[in-house]
Amino acid sequence: MLDLVLHGPSGSQPVGRPAPVRAEIRNTGERDLWIAGVLDGSENGLRYPHYLPAITRTDDGRVVARPAPAEDPLVGPLRANDLLRLAPGDSFDPVTGPGCLPLMTFAHFAPDRPGRYVYTLTLSTESTAPEQWLGGFALPVGADREQLLALVARVPRTTVTAAPVEVEFL
Repeated sequence: MLDLVLHGPSGSQPVGRPAPVRAEIRNTGERDLWIAGVLDGSENGLRYPHYLPAITRTDDGRVVARPAPAEDPLVGPLRANDLLRLAPGDSFDPVTGPGCLPLMTFAHFAPDRPGRYVYTLTLSTESTAPEQWLGGFALPVGADREQLLALVARVPRTTVTAAPVEVEFL
């Protein structure tokens, strides 16, 4: 079983600066779990795993931040050390963990007016083919490719959404 949790800051945040919102993946199951953090192309939905963030204003329900469309469909290759094994009870931050990238939607959002904003994050590993994890260039071949595809096959296919986190900016 896989849980995705968002952690927001305590107290209000200053307008014009990003809030320190972080993510955590927990293995709440009884067996080891394989997973990858945010990789090149994950936030834009170009490759799996998909990490799909959004930020919404509470006063009008308008989405004020989401991933920008990809400028280039080429993403870096998957490496064996991008996939982590979590023992039951273990957790890791998919943004700051080894080989992981920041969620640019959260890292760059700095509202220009006070208000309450809701941060959401959905993780999907439900690819239709394991090759959707490999990337767009410098793809592995032969035994390296087979090793990566075997690791990807260990990742549970699921979609989970973290409970929303509300942040007040003053």
